Amino acid sequence: MFEQRVLVHAGIAATWDALIRIDAMQAWMGGDDFSVEVETSWAPGTPFKVRGFHHVPFENVGKVLEFVPMERVAYTHRSSLSRLPDHPDSDTTLRFRLRAEGERTSLVLSASGFPTESIFRHLHFYWGGTLEVLKRYAERPGLAEYPGLEPPSPPIPPRKPG
Repeated sequence: MFEQRVLVHAGIAATWDALIRIDAMQAWMGGDDFSVEVETSWAPGTPFKVRGFHHVPFENVGKVLEFVPMERVAYTHRSSLSRLPDHPDSDTTLRFRLRAEGERTSLVLSASGFPTESIFRHLHFYWGGTLEVLKRYAERPGLAEYPGLEPPSPPIPPRKPG
């Protein structure tokens, strides 16, 4: 098992929104050199999928285990690149917990159940960097004031007569 924590300089609503909104996830999970598609309804017991291409095509599959808005979300994870069978022993569980700390948010990822040492090393490395990317995404100006939306355009100043 490993646990990683970041302190996000944004409120819990903006952090939660960045963590679970599909288009946001696609932005912070992907990168300049690859893109991902995320598919889930977030209902416990339903599928969770991440597809993409990073040197080779991949599909990460799992199941939503828990979804408590603004508090925690958990799902299982198995990558097609592992070539492991579709069996619970092949899955890793990823749990995210959020806690407000004033106007900031503590975001903790706990990962457990690694079927191989190489999967442990890969996920530990991947999430170490990716949590920082998620943190920066949630801290973008305007996101805290408008969770789920892009910030509105600034108002057009009234025209002066004459």
